[in-house]
Order: sequence, then structure tokens, then C-alpha cells
Amino acid sequence: MNNKFLKNYSKEFQAFALSKVFEISDESIHIHLFDREGDLKQFSDNIKFFNRQIEVIIFPSWDCLPYSNTSPRKEIISKRYSALRASKSADKNRKIILMSLDSILQKIIPINEIFSKSFFLCTDQDVNFRSLIEWLEKMGYSRQENVYSVGEYALRGGILDIYVPEIEHPIRLDFFGKKLEKIRTFDPSSQRSNGSIKEVKIFPVSEIILEEQTIDRFRQNYRRTVGTVQMSDRVYNSISEKVLVEGIEHWLPLFTPNLESIFSAFRGASFSYDHDLNVMIDRKWEQIIESRSYDLKADRNNNNKLFLIEPELHYLSPAEFKKSIRFYHIKKIDEIFTDKLETIYNSTKDFSVERNKEDISLFNEVVKYMRQRLDQRSIILSGASEGSIKRLLNVLKEHDLNITRKIESVTEVDDHTTQIYFAVTQLDMGFSTDQFEIITEKAIFGGKLRSGKAAKRRDFTAVFEDLNSLNVEDLVVHIDYGIGKFRGLKNFEINGVNNDFLEINYAGSDKIFLPVENIELISPLGLSDAKLDKLGSANWQLRKATIKKKIKLIAEKLIKVAAERKLVSTKKVFVQNDLFQEFCNRFPYEETPDQLQSIKDVVEDLSRGNPMDRLICGDVGFGKTEVAIRAAFLMVTDNRQVVLVAPTTLLAKQHYEIFEKRFDSYPIKIKMLSRLTSASDVNNIKEGVSNGDINILIGTHSVINKNLKFINLGLLIVDEEQSFGVGQKEQLKSLFPKVHILTLSATPIPRTLQMAFSGIRDLSLINTPPKNRMPIETNVIEFDRATIRSAIMREIKRDGQVFFVVPRIKDIRTIEDFLNDVLPEIKYMVATGKTNNRELEKTISGFYYGEFDLLVSTNIVGSGLDVQRANTIIIYKAELFGLSQLYQIRGRVGRSNKRAFAYLVTKENANLTKTAKKRLDLIKELNSLVSGFTLSSQDLEMRGSGNILGEEQTGQVNEVGVSLYQEMLQKTINSLKLNKNEGDNSYLEENWSPVIRIPTTARIPEKYIKDSGLRLSFYRRLSNFKTQVELESLLAELIDRFGKLPKEIINLANILKIKEKCKYLEIELLEVGAKGITVKFRDGKVENVTGLLAFIESDKDNVKPTNEKLFIKREKGENLSSAYNLLKNIEKFLKKEAPSKEDASY
Repeated sequence: MNNKFLKNYSKEFQAFALSKVFEISDESIHIHLFDREGDLKQFSDNIKFFNRQIEVIIFPSWDCLPYSNTSPRKEIISKRYSALRASKSADKNRKIILMSLDSILQKIIPINEIFSKSFFLCTDQDVNFRSLIEWLEKMGYSRQENVYSVGEYALRGGILDIYVPEIEHPIRLDFFGKKLEKIRTFDPSSQRSNGSIKEVKIFPVSEIILEEQTIDRFRQNYRRTVGTVQMSDRVYNSISEKVLVEGIEHWLPLFTPNLESIFSAFRGASFSYDHDLNVMIDRKWEQIIESRSYDLKADRNNNNKLFLIEPELHYLSPAEFKKSIRFYHIKKIDEIFTDKLETIYNSTKDFSVERNKEDISLFNEVVKYMRQRLDQRSIILSGASEGSIKRLLNVLKEHDLNITRKIESVTEVDDHTTQIYFAVTQLDMGFSTDQFEIITEKAIFGGKLRSGKAAKRRDFTAVFEDLNSLNVEDLVVHIDYGIGKFRGLKNFEINGVNNDFLEINYAGSDKIFLPVENIELISPLGLSDAKLDKLGSANWQLRKATIKKKIKLIAEKLIKVAAERKLVSTKKVFVQNDLFQEFCNRFPYEETPDQLQSIKDVVEDLSRGNPMDRLICGDVGFGKTEVAIRAAFLMVTDNRQVVLVAPTTLLAKQHYEIFEKRFDSYPIKIKMLSRLTSASDVNNIKEGVSNGDINILIGTHSVINKNLKFINLGLLIVDEEQSFGVGQKEQLKSLFPKVHILTLSATPIPRTLQMAFSGIRDLSLINTPPKNRMPIETNVIEFDRATIRSAIMREIKRDGQVFFVVPRIKDIRTIEDFLNDVLPEIKYMVATGKTNNRELEKTISGFYYGEFDLLVSTNIVGSGLDVQRANTIIIYKAELFGLSQLYQIRGRVGRSNKRAFAYLVTKENANLTKTAKKRLDLIKELNSLVSGFTLSSQDLEMRGSGNILGEEQTGQVNEVGVSLYQEMLQKTINSLKLNKNEGDNSYLEENWSPVIRIPTTARIPEKYIKDSGLRLSFYRRLSNFKTQVELESLLAELIDRFGKLPKEIINLANILKIKEKCKYLEIELLEVGAKGITVKFRDGKVENVTGLLAFIESDKDNVKPTNEKLFIKREKGENLSSAYNLLKNIEKFLKKEAPSKEDASY
């Protein structure tokens, strides 16, 4: 072949040239081939900007290596199917298909088989429910409790949720019998409906369809390929049982022997590529052979028999590839037109020189250049997002250049007049043609841009719901009876009324059955093992009383600490708005809503005149550092100094580089102090700090030094808070009592989080991930050489890097032996806490700058290290790490818009403790983008806060349980804040719940929510509603997720309303009988005795006081409405304002 390839041009110009070539071509379909999969998305966006008339389709490759035992994600498979369907659609749009070498060499299922598999649904259609479920299972969908990802479905009564390919949101099918009544879409994060559609077409999410004929064919081919099948053969047995096991897709040739070339789907297409084609194909084929050869060399007795499949069965060999191109008449790009394009292509200006000159204004130079070029051609100013381009336009407007014309595509540029336009694009580099010149944000500001609009806040109710539900055998604490063991939900019929109760067992075979409407009286203990209390024993009440006294002392000290800081006055920061806005505008990314709110919080704190003590809690890579940078800018421009403390030299250096870059055009002096700083530099830094020459000092604990004398220190920033000991943090506060303190952490320790929850410290949450940031795909596996090798090779082949983390230094040798044995070709280095300081810095720097592929280390990488290309992490003997450690270490990957992978590796045949297993399961569960704060909350729930004033950090509040301890502490703090009088012990008042006895069935039926854990979770949420709006919202969610409310749930909601009304009126018992209603006020006391007497007098024939109770006769009627109306009448006489929880109609 002698195709013209465009390697001499930038990717941006290649996209432009391709759109132009295709515009005048006779072909309707064109294929453009890339060496790297990672280039496809941006190239697609760029083509769309240059020509919106062309349909651009990405055909992705599997995101796993050949011959590995890991499966491609269902999302990838569904995108492959979608691309093939789109390419064959009946419309007459011209189409450019983008694919990588991996895609073009891998054979596919015959195209007619792909198009024959679908399931059409529309409203008012009669559907065989069982057939639909069976079809979903065959097509690769997996059943889950809740639907979060493509390829999942959930079934709840007459409600069926499915995450279908090619639709932005998952769908919710609402059936009445066989009839499909509604098709709604819903938000997977909140599980709430957000729209409706009339029809939907469901497509497969697996390339292996488990039909009888396919299974039989596989079994025959498997026996023919492998030979004798062992009884324990996982692959063979699973398929025989119609179960798709991990990695089964690599056995595709045994399911479908007649796989076809990808070109069979694109007959007659033209073809282009960006590198030497023959070299690319040969290199990729070598990688396929290499992946297979590892298993060929390995022990033939291992369980992985994939190496027995010849590569030609699944992939095109170089010879077959050439034959396919020749057979299908793939055409080349018109060389003559490409040559014409060369004459008009020029690169555009990069403003790096102007950026680094302190004596000139960058933006004046940009305006000057654009005006000069406008004489020859139009200018297009390109920004990565709406927010960032608007900020840039505002800055240029301040420099007398007003740009108002926005375009969506280059085709909108006027050929007859030159003018300046702006556009939102994904172009990194600009270029110039005879008609226009593109200048990008990157050319002006430098650096890689993070693209996209600000993400919306997300509701994580559903995630918490899954994590917080009680499990059978969990230890719980009852406010009145102490520690017991939860044995599940039980259903009893009493006097003809059917209701649910929680069974809780105590010592000595004692047990109680707690009505579900009183579920708030119990809370998780937070421990896996503890002594059960005995019913009727005084031991529980004594322990509780002791804890109350301790809590009061702790709370008083906390209030004192907070009050002392509030009493200290400090100079208010004067915000120079124009200067601050210009600094903000230089931030090349778009802030998320949470980030903007955190910045606003900090600015308000600094303007108050009291020392700030704020915790910024946000996941790794969510923008905490930028909040700190802006706070530092405000301080320095107000002539005060800033100190940033990081736990490690490596992290301090990274911060130093970020601050230097961010402040590069301002006369601000930044220095770094650590154990690597030479003695002479230390002396210079001390002098610079003391005379005010140094504005910002960044360092490790070295800065916690009484010998450092700051002339005017204003702000202390503590990064990775969880890495510092309590003593170190208290020393910082004692050294700098009048200084503002800003703490940054993704996973704050429970003590810090409890202080924030208790109102002692201010808290800002950054929950919104940057655009295109994907959650880390986490797998818990036993040590398997083939799987780990495959994971490492997959990352390296996509031009990435790998972390390999071990818990102990002695494990390093094991990993080095493994790497030398199975991956001798890769370059790796070792780093531990005992590595020489300078050698450690050199190693980490080398990894940061991509000098080698893999870093083997202990958990020193857990503190803030940010390597953009590292997107796979393997954590060896993960069971030995703590929860926060695992989360922090895992957070070292996934810092870009590439899919990241984490492998939590346990020992082979490891017998994990219950706690270790729970830790690993929780980390795997917390794969959302906002799980750092969730994890800290879970850690607080599991461990408690400990003594939040002292050194104790174990946090096991054995006496009363974590949740009850927090509740008691919170109540005491709130009470003390209100300045309760001496002797007023109302702060010791416990949570209590009225006893409601109304003969009516009030429960969540099993047929409505089958899963007992989910049912219990909704009982808890319903019982804890705070406002009527919240209750209505919960009921609406039930309707949305599970269908029409049954009568039993309506009754339950009304009983909960009655319970809250009783609590408000201090009524501890309400009992409805055949002849009337009995009411007893709490402890037999009523605050408004006059009002109560007036109520009795108003209907003295029917209201009878007896033994501290009231008996009210009633006419026959509906029990619930009679009880509620009575309470409203009592409330009127007691002259209390109605609470916010008012009437509702269901």
C-alpha cells in the first residue's frame, strides 16, 4: 500500500484535513486508524468542530490484553455494537469511523448475527415478563439490587430497571400485570426518575450469547481444543451452568468459529492512518503473540488454557490484514488534495516567552498579536469549557478587546470579512490556514487543560442505602436495653393485625421485638464482637450514666477550645477584587460548584476577623489545592506570609512546583524547606522568612520549628491531614494561635470528622468530580501471576505506568522475583521509607517524569503523590492495610480522564478475618467518584471518633456504641452552646420514642420490596424523617422505584405522622381501642396544665382522666384519622404552634 499519511501535522490539523478530504470525496464511509486508543475521543470532537455534517463514530477496542483472564467492560462492548449499528443505519449521513490497531485486528461476530439480537418495547404493550428476564440474562445483563452501570438490571415486583446501551440514562419499566404502562428514565446516582419515553430497543451487552446451541458448540470445541476436561474446570463448568465467568470473552472463537474481519462491516470504505501502517500492524501482532507466549512457557498444569487457542482464530495476522484490505478495495486519501493542504498549513503562535517575562503583560501581548493577524485572516479563540472561555473573554475585554461572536463549527466563519470568534473545543494546539487562525487556551496559559462543563451535584442516597443497612447478626445498641444482636425482620399477626418487628437477642436467651416504627431507638454498635447485655440488668444504665459524665467533660473542653479561637481577633483580609479575579481567571480549568462554594467559604472566613479553622474534604484530584492556592494569594496580596505543611518531602516538592507554576507571573517568592534542604539554604530561608522576603514557605514537619521566626504569618495550610499525628497538629496550633488554619484531606481521620460534625471546626465538601473523570475499577483477587502480569502489560501497552505497593519492606524481594521472572522486559525501580533521601527523591522524580514503567514501593505513595500517567495500581497483601490507607493508596491512580484499575491482591488461599474482608468489600463498593468522605463517615461509624481532644485514636467506644456516643456528644455540645444553666441536665436527655398501639396493618410488604436489607433501610429512612417534605419525598421515591404504594405503607406513613405529633406534644403512649383512645403524657407531666384542663372541660362527657392517663371516647370510624384528629385537637388547647411536619394526603 502507498496511502498518504499525515504524521507531519499536529493531531488537530489532521482532523481538519480529514474532514476536508472527506468533504469532496465520493465515499460515504471512511476509516481512520490510530496507533493509540487514547486519541480517539479528542480526535472525534475535533472533527465535529471542523465539519458538523459528518457523523463521527468511535469503534473502541476491548480494554483488556489478548489472552488475559479479565473481561472487557460491558460499556465497551455496548459501544462496539452501537458503532456497528450506526455505521449500517439507513440515513445518508457521511460517516468517519475512528478505531485503533487493537480494534482493526480483532475479529468480530458476523454482522448479521449482531443486528438480529434486540428486544423492542413500547408503552401499552403486552410483555411476557419471564421471557424478557431470560432474554436479558442471555444477552449478558447481570441482576443487581440497584442499577448503576450499563448491562445491569434490577427487579422489584412490577418494576424492572435496566441500564440499556445507547440511552443516556437507565430505564424503569412499570408493569401492571403483563401490560407495560410506563417507560421512565432515571438518575442512577439517586435512583429517582427524571423523564419518560414511549419506546425503547434493548441490545446485548455481551459478545457471547448463552443460547443452547451456542453452549453446545462451545462445549464441543472446548473438549476438542483442551482435551480431557477436569472436574474442577471453572470455564467449562460455568458455561455449562449458563454463567459468564470473568475473561470468557477471550474464548469467543469456540462459541462462534466463523468470526469475521472488521472490514466486513465497512465494505468499500476509504482508509487513512497516522503512522507507518506495516510497522504498526507488525508491532501489534508481536504483542498478541507475546501475550500468548507467556502462558505457553508457563506450567501446562495451570488453570488458564487460553494459550491453546491459535491467535489467527481471534485476530487478523499481518498477512490476513493485507488480504482483507485488498479484498474489500479499501481506498486511500487523495494525495493531491493533501498536498494542497500542505501549502496552507502553518503552526500558530505559542505565548510561552511572554508568559515567563515579568516586565510585560501577557494579555496585552495576546491582544496585540490577534489584532495584527486580523488583517490577514479571521481569528478563532478556543477554550476547553464555557466557563474557562468566558473568563478568558472577560480578561481580554479588560485589555480593550471585546469578542462577542460565538461559533459551534469552523463552517460558520465568514469567508468575506475577517473577525474574531470564540468557541468551546477540545483543541490543544492551534494552526493557521488561509481563511482562519486558531489560538487555544493552552497556547496562552500553557499546561494540559481539563475539559468540560461543571458537573452537577450528585445525590448519593442510594449508595449510602446499600452501605448502611443492618445485616442479620450485627451488634446493635438499644437506647433503653443496651447491646444486643439483630436477628432480622419478623412478621407477626396480633389480634388480626399483621406487622413487622425487629428481633434483637440479649444475654441469657432474652429477646425483644421492636416495632419498625420505633427503629430509631437502635443503632449499629460499630464493633464485630462485644458482650451482650441482659434485659432488666442495671449494668447498661450504669455504663450509660458514666459515659454521659465523660462526654460532658469532653464537650466542655471542645467548646472552650473553639471559644478561645473565636475570642482571638485577627486582622481582616482585604480582598482586592480586580486583582483576585484576574488571578482566578488564570486558572485553566472550570471550577466545580462545590469548589466554588469552598472558595467562597474560605474568603468569608478570612474576612471575618477571627482565626479560620476550616477542613476542606474532597476526593483526590477534585481541586482542594486550588482552594488553598487562592487563599494563599489573598494572604500574600494582603502582605502576610503563608506556610504549607505536607507529610512527605515528595508531596511538598509537588506542591512547590504547582505553586511556582500558578504564581509564575506575580512577584511572589516561594521557597521549600525539607530534610533535603542544604544547611546554607536553610539559613537563607530562615533569614528570608524573618525579614519578609519569602512570601510562601512549603515544607514538611521541618516548618514546625520554633527557630523559624515569621515577620507576619497569616495562613497555615495542612495537606493530607490524616498523615499527621494529634501531637503535631496541636503543636501547630500552639505555635500559631492567631493564624488562619486551612486543612485539606480526602479521608480525614474520625477525630477530625467528628469535630466538623459537632460544629467545632468548619467543614467544606468538594463532592463534584471534574468532567470526564472516571471512577477506579476495583477488583479483589487472590495472587495470580497471569492476572497480575496481564494487568501490568495492559497499562504499559496503553502508554501508562503502574504502582505496585507492598505492606512491608520484606515483601519487596518477592515482588522483584516475580517481575524478573514474568516481565523481564519492563523497567522498574524500588522505593521504601528506608531508601536514602536523595535516592528516594531521584526515584520518585524518575517515575513522575516517565523514565521507567513500574514503581515497587511500600505505602509511602499513599500521601498525595500525583502521577498523571499511572492508571493501574496493584496492592499486594491488601488485607494488611487499613481502610483509610487502602483508599489513599488507591487514589494515586485515576487522576486523568483514563479508566484506572486497582487490584487488591490477597495471599493465595488466604483465610481472611471478618474485619479484613469487610474492609476490602467496602473499598470495592466505594468505587464512586465521591467516596473519600463516604469512607471517612464509614470509618467513623466503624471505629468511632476516640477522645477527640487527646492522643487516643483507636476510637472503639465499647461502652455504648459509636452512633449513640456521637448522638450523646452532639446533644451535649449543642446544649452547652446554648449556655444552659448550672444544674440544668436537659442536655443529658436521651432519644425517646412514643408507643403507638393502633390496630391496623402498617408495614412494607415483602412482595413490594423483596430484599430484607433494603426494606429495613427504608424503615430507617421513613422513621428518621425530619420534615413533611422529606416524608413526601421518601414516599415519592418508593412509588418511583417500586410502584404504587400499597395500603400498608400508607398506614405506616400515617402512624409515623401520629408518632411525631405525639413526640411534639410529649405524649409517650397512644392506644386506640374499640371504645376509645388512651393517651399518657411523658412521665405523667404536662407543661401547660391550664390548656389540658381546658381540653378536658371542652368535652367532659367523653374525656376521662384516670391514673395519669386520658381516656377519650370516640364514635366508630377509621382508627388512624381518629387518632390524628384527636392529637390536633389536643395541640390546639395546649396552645403550641404546629410543627413543620403537617398534614399530607396520600
